[in-house]
Parts: sequence; C-alpha cells; structure tokens
Amino acid sequence: MERRGRTSGRSLLLVIEDDVGVRESLMDLLASRFDVLAASDADAGVELAREHRPDLILLDRFLPSGDGLMVLESLQRDARTEAVPVIFLTGDADEATLERCLEMGAVDFIHKPASARELLARIDRALRQSEQQRRLQILAQTDALTGLANFRALTVRLEEEFRRAQRYQYPLSVVVIDLDHLKAINDGLGHDVGNRAILALASQLKGNLRESDFAARFGGDEFVAILPHQTALEAAVFAERIRAGLRTVGVQKSDGRPAPFGLSVSVGIADHTLEGPKEDTDALLKAADAALYEAKREGRDRVVVFGRPADSPPVQRH
Repeated sequence: MERRGRTSGRSLLLVIEDDVGVRESLMDLLASRFDVLAASDADAGVELAREHRPDLILLDRFLPSGDGLMVLESLQRDARTEAVPVIFLTGDADEATLERCLEMGAVDFIHKPASARELLARIDRALRQSEQQRRLQILAQTDALTGLANFRALTVRLEEEFRRAQRYQYPLSVVVIDLDHLKAINDGLGHDVGNRAILALASQLKGNLRESDFAARFGGDEFVAILPHQTALEAAVFAERIRAGLRTVGVQKSDGRPAPFGLSVSVGIADHTLEGPKEDTDALLKAADAALYEAKREGRDRVVVFGRPADSPPVQRH
C-alpha cells in the first residue's frame, strides 16, 4: 500500500494500477487535492477498498493479477464498496470493451495517457454525481418531520442487525414506542400541535440512543428503536428513561401558550437471544407489537416487555 498525506475533510481516492510510473504520477497529481491510497494489484486494491471505503476508485482495466472487470464485480458484491464510483483507466480503444465497462457499472473511463485537466475534471464530475446520489438516498430513507429514518430504512437495518445477532450470537432488542392520544391532540388542537408532540418524542429518542442503536419513525405516532447487544430487560431501562423524560416536556399551542396536556408513551419491547430466539424479524416485531398492545390495554403510559407482567420493573442498565 502507498499513501499520500491524509487530511480530514478531503475526498479519499484509491488508485489500483500495476505500472509503477503511472501509479506514482497519478498519486503526485492527485495528492494536492485529495487523500490518496494506491495498490499495485487486484487483491490488495479490493482489500484497501473494503477497509477504507474510498470516495472514488481509479481502476486499471488490465492487471496482471486480475481483470479490472473482475475487480469491479468484487467491489459491487460487497455492501461496503458497492456504492463506490469506479473510473477505469485503459489504453484500450475498443468501443465494445469500453461499453462493457459502463454496462458493468463503472461511472466513466479515461484513456491512458490522459491530460491532468481531463483527469481532474472527470474525477470532479464523478464525485459530484456520487454525492448527489448519496443525498437522494438519504432523503428517500429519512422521515421529513423528525429527521429519523423512515419505514423503508428501518426494514433494511433490522434485517442487517438480525443477521449479525444470529451470526455472532448476541442479543438484539426491538422497542416499539407509541405516542399516547395523538389523534385527540390533532383533533382538539390541530396538527401543528400534534407535530410538536411528535418532535418532542423524537428528541427524547435521539438523546438516549447509543452510537450502535438505530431509531425510525414507523408511522404517524409510532417509533421503533433497534438496540444491538441489549436484552429486553436492558432495553426497558432505555424505554423508561424516554417515558419519564417525556412526562417533563411541555408543548406549546399555536398561540404560544402551553398546551393543556402532558405527553406520555406506551412502549412494547421484545428481544432475540440465545435463550429465546425469534424465527425472523417479523416474529420479533410482532412480539414487540404484542407487548405494546398490552401496555395500551393496561392503561397506557407504561413500558411492557413481551412475556413479562406489565408491572415488572426494568432491572438492568442501558
């Protein structure tokens, strides 16, 4: 592996090129504007891409240790690198070969030798397009009101976390949180007040998440948190903290005066553990929903763990 000086805030580029002269020239040219990593063969390049997740890869079309298209396929099969844009470097002028590169998912190709001006312009364009796609993807997976993930993002993340929990045999908890009486708030005081109540709950949720946790707005008044490495009893401490914290939050009416109600939530929790495994994510969510139903049936404003009495207190720390 070769590297040119690392500077935070700059895009990271990976050059996979077997020709020493070409590789050094590219690194010298790019180092003034980008952080640069380089590899001389296919295997090393793929490993660097997986480890560092560069913003863009410059990939030699023909490598002694492997065809560039095979490298591209390897990158696209890995979730860590599938979205990284790839620009092929090639001395081949055959149109069918170049068309094949684009069909395989490369964002561009550059004929060797290329002028510095052309190379930098194509890199800049590819980085801009990649950033635009990234932002669009974030918007497509984000709830517009709260800024939390939406249902689509939740389903993807829950599947990922469930597979990891199964593979590495650690507990995984799902917490379903329902804002009590939102319909009455909307009907009595208007949707703007209801939205403030939703935002208050979202704020409590965000403030209590660990870095490894994940939260999403599941529906109008329902939120879901995914807590890796937490049993249901440990997750109950997290949920109780949110429930108690929200009770102290006031919401304003449209005229700025305090709304005549307090906020409360009903919470249902279920987990997947070695001792009590769930068949799949649907089973895990259904168990948490059943606990939520029990919390509502028992009078709301409470936390219920699936399979335990509604009044059982949480006993471990989140």
